[in-house]
Amino acid sequence: MDHHSWRIWKEDRACVAEGLKQGEQFDAYASAFGENDLIIGFMIVDGFWDILRDIEADLLKKENGYPPRTLNILWTLCELAQVGRIAHAGKVIGDQALLRIAGFQAEQLESAMAKRKNQIDPETLSNHMARISEASVKDSLWKHVRLLRQKRWYRGGIYAVDAHEITIPYGMVENYEGAQKVGNKCGYKLVVIINVESGQERIIAWALAGLARSEKTLLKKLLAELTEQFGRLGDWMKLLLLDRGYWGAELLTELKYTHGVDYVTRAGNDELDMVEDIEGLLKMPKIQWHIRQEESSKYGQIRFKACAINQVEMRPSKPIPRGVCNVVVGDFFDINGQPLPDHDRCYYATSLFVNPQVAQSVFTSRDYYRKRWTIENQGFWVLTQRWNLDTLLSRSIDSIRARLNFVLQLYNIENCCAWKHPGS
Repeated sequence: MDHHSWRIWKEDRACVAEGLKQGEQFDAYASAFGENDLIIGFMIVDGFWDILRDIEADLLKKENGYPPRTLNILWTLCELAQVGRIAHAGKVIGDQALLRIAGFQAEQLESAMAKRKNQIDPETLSNHMARISEASVKDSLWKHVRLLRQKRWYRGGIYAVDAHEITIPYGMVENYEGAQKVGNKCGYKLVVIINVESGQERIIAWALAGLARSEKTLLKKLLAELTEQFGRLGDWMKLLLLDRGYWGAELLTELKYTHGVDYVTRAGNDELDMVEDIEGLLKMPKIQWHIRQEESSKYGQIRFKACAINQVEMRPSKPIPRGVCNVVVGDFFDINGQPLPDHDRCYYATSLFVNPQVAQSVFTSRDYYRKRWTIENQGFWVLTQRWNLDTLLSRSIDSIRARLNFVLQLYNIENCCAWKHPGS
């Protein structure tokens, strides 16, 4: 081979530093790499990088452009740079240092600079995301969760499930694939299962569907997938915290007796039959109430008064199965003993044993349920504010789902990185 066909670009930072000291001139540009060098290095060393890089664009009919691996890394870098919308991707695709990480060669970058244009068009990235199927997303997710399990980077056995609505701005609802209307809203529903142990907040499963889809149906789907991937739930998931949207005798009985998972949830006041039963039982003279002081973000110090009733029947919508649960009833008062005006009586239903005579046993269900706020106050807040969760990449359900896969994995990765490198 003719040696004149080869050109070499050498990276020598020490030489450049010394040259600068000697007054030599160099071409330079600002890069966003430094903003995320810690987390990028963390991802590469600990294996998360490979999982995101290797997501298969299995809906691609023929490879005649940039390799999917390169585009996966580019999109990872876009999310880390908080690009949000594809139109703003120039922050990354115009950054030579980041493009080199994605696999572009020095000659390609030099040529693009000479022509004063970006190496890659934002539309190429958008098209790539639409070529990643739901099956490919799931395969990537399970590899990610297996890596977390292998490293023991989430533990404790306490999980929460919750749903988040991703709505389409008014006037832009046409042709969003898979979107559904509920009242005046149109969009999608995201259901997430997350570990809520302090410092171990990790998303382990999620599902996306139209806004009208039942949360209970999506949860059952996720539980079946987790069982298929990691074995019987009760062997590693000890407790699942649910809000009142998942209330139902069939689901709760299935959780306890099929999956072997205990639960704590909250029955709504609209469960009239059950509430009437509980209110009748509260009139019995042997009911013992316990009081403790708590901190409220709105009222400061408040008093929570609670009692427990065991073996309360849950009345299902179908003749069978009929289940029972233990119920903790609670009322809220200010520090002077006056009822709080905007706090209705609450009913916590659980499969856990509750000793009505022991205060700590009675308060445990409420303490567990309050852990569920991790997913709302921390999980979804961070996802929407830091990771632009509500931004829809395009009108294609495949691209929307593919982007969520990057965002939710990166949420976990950033949590792990902060946990491993506190204060950095």
